[in-house]
Amino acid sequence: MNATQKGSLAQVAKMVENGLLECLVFLLESKDAEVLDVVLRTIWQILNWGAIFARENNCEENPFLLELDNKGGVTLIEKLQSHPNNDVYMKALRILEEYFELETPF
Repeated sequence: MNATQKGSLAQVAKMVENGLLECLVFLLESKDAEVLDVVLRTIWQILNWGAIFARENNCEENPFLLELDNKGGVTLIEKLQSHPNNDVYMKALRILEEYFELETPF
């Protein structure tokens, strides 16, 4: 997580290019709340960097968000909304609210 928090956009982009999101998506299936906490915070940081990249490059879409979705990460984050650990639930919800259009139940 330190690298995504303290690194530069170029460094984070290189990590994503080299498979970081794929590894994080794999870890989203962990049962360990502490692991999930770190993974969700890291994904949130990566998506923040992607938003900066999109803004600076006049892109319509956050490229890291698209990558996360293509790897199946969005589905797994949605499932974490029913996780028994409140911190995990809140971090998953934060990502979904900030970066995705949530469906209304009616």
